[in-house]
Amino acid sequence: MKKKSILILSLFITALILIAGCTSITPTAGIIDVKSTPAGAKVYLDGVDTGQATPIILTNIDEGSHTIKLDLFHYKIWEDTAVAVNANQTTYLNPPLTYASTEYITLQPGAVGKDAAISSSIPTNNFGNETYSWVGDFSGTITRLYIQFNLSSVPVNARIVDADLLLYQYFTFGGSDFTIELLKINNSWDESTISWDLQPTRSSDPIITSSITAGATTWNSWDIDDLVQSWLDGGIANYGVNLKDTHETSGNTMAYFYTSDYTIDTTKRPKLVISYYIP
Repeated sequence: MKKKSILILSLFITALILIAGCTSITPTAGIIDVKSTPAGAKVYLDGVDTGQATPIILTNIDEGSHTIKLDLFHYKIWEDTAVAVNANQTTYLNPPLTYASTEYITLQPGAVGKDAAISSSIPTNNFGNETYSWVGDFSGTITRLYIQFNLSSVPVNARIVDADLLLYQYFTFGGSDFTIELLKINNSWDESTISWDLQPTRSSDPIITSSITAGATTWNSWDIDDLVQSWLDGGIANYGVNLKDTHETSGNTMAYFYTSDYTIDTTKRPKLVISYYIP
């Protein structure tokens, strides 16, 4: 009886081992070998960024239908929503990507444009309708410029290649060159009421600076590609930008720029020049 019980137990254990062994060798996943022409495209699997770029081999992918998306700068997005993965097999992808042509738009509004200077020496005054603005400091007076562009004419799915804010400098107080920094504005403001005492908050770190040559009459530019892209994507609310002297309390030069209300030569109004493509 004892030998019979041992035999039954031994057969039971053997059966369990065989069942476990069969389970472990049953294939349930496959592989996707992803390439692209050209290479270097970001790879998304079922809507999730893999953090890798082509060429890449995706392993341990559940059998069934999957979505693969490839995203490469300046190319159209390629996507296949029915990539079949078979257990213990490799699915190969190597699509040619289509180049996306560059498109251009220049935003240069007239009187409807939103820009206004403020001055520390007359802190309650509003200059929203002036044809000029100042940035800098001179004889103890500090001036800043706030400006915002309406991006509704730019496609919401645009990928920014380049975006430059341009202001035309036509006059200068003081003879020293200086730099003007550009900062992101954090909350809404009204062109008709903004003043030194009523200015919106802004970021503490400048996005970019531009060198100003004293006495020059020229266009000055600030490259804001990433900021404009964030505005379009909705990652950052578009309240515009603030321009101020990098060293407001130690300089002694003030640059004058035309505003969107300037009428004598409308080509010299502030403008945002954007190049982009549609992926």
